[in-house]
Amino acid sequence: MKPLQTLGLVFGLSSVLVLSACSSGGSESAAAEDSGTLEIAITDAEEDFLTYQIQLDSVTLNRQDGMRVDVLPLSTEVDFVQYQDLSELFAVASIPAGRYESITLQLDYSDADIVIQDEEGTSYNATAVDSDGEVLTEIEVELTFAHDRPVIITPRRTAQLTLDLDLAASNTIESFDPALVTVEPFMLATAELDDEREHRVRGLLVEANEARALVTLNVRPMRHRRGQFGQFTFGVDDETRYEINGEEYTGEAGLTQMAALEEDTPVVAYGYNERDDDAPYQAATVIAGTSVPWNNHDVLKGVIAARSDNTLTIKGAVIEAAASAGHFRQTIELSVGDDSVVTGYRLGDADIANLSVGQRILALGEYDQGTDSFDATEGVVRMKLNRIVGEVAQVSPLQLDLSHINRRPVEVFDFSGTGLDETQDADPSAYEIETGALDLTSVEAEEWLQVRGYPTAFGSAPMDFDAISILNPDFSSHPAKLHAHWSKDAENPVRIENELLFLNSDDARIKLHLIGVPGSIALELGVDVVSGTDEPGLYAIMARSEGVHLYRDFADFVQAVQDLIDQGLVAKHMTAAGQYHDADERLSAGRVTLFMKPTK
Repeated sequence: MKPLQTLGLVFGLSSVLVLSACSSGGSESAAAEDSGTLEIAITDAEEDFLTYQIQLDSVTLNRQDGMRVDVLPLSTEVDFVQYQDLSELFAVASIPAGRYESITLQLDYSDADIVIQDEEGTSYNATAVDSDGEVLTEIEVELTFAHDRPVIITPRRTAQLTLDLDLAASNTIESFDPALVTVEPFMLATAELDDEREHRVRGLLVEANEARALVTLNVRPMRHRRGQFGQFTFGVDDETRYEINGEEYTGEAGLTQMAALEEDTPVVAYGYNERDDDAPYQAATVIAGTSVPWNNHDVLKGVIAARSDNTLTIKGAVIEAAASAGHFRQTIELSVGDDSVVTGYRLGDADIANLSVGQRILALGEYDQGTDSFDATEGVVRMKLNRIVGEVAQVSPLQLDLSHINRRPVEVFDFSGTGLDETQDADPSAYEIETGALDLTSVEAEEWLQVRGYPTAFGSAPMDFDAISILNPDFSSHPAKLHAHWSKDAENPVRIENELLFLNSDDARIKLHLIGVPGSIALELGVDVVSGTDEPGLYAIMARSEGVHLYRDFADFVQAVQDLIDQGLVAKHMTAAGQYHDADERLSAGRVTLFMKPTK
């Protein structure tokens, strides 16, 4: 039985990954010769982490003849939590043709900024330690391809590589006081960009071609102002939305404005991977000029938890000073004024009145470190789409007993001032939602809903929230994630029967997270068994003596688990993602990562 090939060209060539520690060695410059193109993206996140920022010092491809090709021009600070819903394109590299047998990543935790939160939403700055409890500094991780299936780079073909630091699989939260996280890096790589995930590319404008509806950038990821990260071209269409120098456009009008911009104007594009030879990447949203966060501005990201006049209290804030990576703040004050530009609202023509409690924002302005405050009175505030979760208190008109707003417990929000007067302030236990033409026929009282949209303007309630979409969870088949961690003394943590993976909950911490449903509800549900899916999935095993092996077929995966159990290894922890079925307390998983270790 052979593990799945996992890394290589987008056309299907791939190899097995093995993860191991290795010593560093010298590098050789790439000789002038035939080359192929490699597009590298980075992704992941995990809900227990509010920030997970570490230094990615290098990404090196290792050719069979000993040549080492660095594909990361500059050391880069990466906050993996920002990649929960999207991937970031961070390099388009020209790679000398040849046979590549491994890839090496240098991770630096020396100045790591890791913030975790408990079930009540309280945050803690955590220290990262290794499996022996020692504080982490630098880690070198090598992903080695199987000898019989190396990566072959050839001219005139573009390979795509997604690096995925699985936070749930790589980290175990040991405690909150003191806040400690044990790290054993579980880095995977796939040979393509996820067609269903949103992707972001940042850079400086090379050209906007109106005739071909194409935009080309010199890539500048993660707020980098310099470095050669390669060029990238994406397509636009009549549905593409633009924000350029604080003004909003759609379709052809936006592309015309893009074509008029000067070369090297900052640009950020969000979109999806398409099967189009001319431009495989199609942008849904393009931001350019002074609207770009790292264009000579400090940046604030977070959720409005309270408002008093023009002072907004931001919870779960990330501050990015003009030329640096982000740093987490539990709370920060944001000032806005009549000259603040407000964008991003679905109906357009927004102003500061639209900035109400529960709104997720990105603000451009000036950060004052001395007072720990942020001034956007002459800046820009971009409204982001919001997600609220609650139990139906009334069906028509729809009211929710709120539990969470943008993954934060409702208790952290102060709704004072949201109503026409104080008697009409938003009531989180009877939060009133404008549903418009949305279908509510399947909604019933006392069931849980996830609603996406925007809080209504500050001081205008009722209504309290303007809905764009409604998700009615069905526990008979609902998207879910599972985290299981067994103590070192646990016996038989998992067993295999009829090609199913059965979990032993004794001496274990098992957490089921239903997407869009509060954790307290998931606690009432159980998981006894993990099965595969009808479609090929991604099933990974990491054994300390054997490295990482990845399988597409669940039957092959469970057989490999059984083989390791027969060799005396036991499960340490596992993450899985798929569909939860409450009838038989089963998770039908399309992705599983499993750590195994010797019993002694």
